[in-house]
Amino acid sequence: MRTETETFLTLLEQGRVTADQIDDFVEAWHESGDEETRSLAEFLGMTDEEYGVSLMARRSLPVIMQARREGRPLRVLLVPYLASLVKANDPMERTAIYSLTHWLNKPDPT
Repeated sequence: MRTETETFLTLLEQGRVTADQIDDFVEAWHESGDEETRSLAEFLGMTDEEYGVSLMARRSLPVIMQARREGRPLRVLLVPYLASLVKANDPMERTAIYSLTHWLNKPDPT
């Protein structure tokens, strides 16, 4: 019987990994072959929504963690996060701004 490893988000919350180490976990999932039956999002310890947001905005992990800790909807915390990205006007964040803006403007499926 295979034991599941601790997820990236669990280890991040415990301070045992840094946000930059997510790529190592993604690589481990890809290399796990048929042994790993969880989706990549599950392997990382994320919901599909959280995983989607992390793909849109690479630096959103602290917001995802805050939403979890506070038990608040991720969408609610992403609004001020997006505003801070827009205000910073960093050209490297244009894709994140575009993606998050469109995602937040879609009706909430819940």
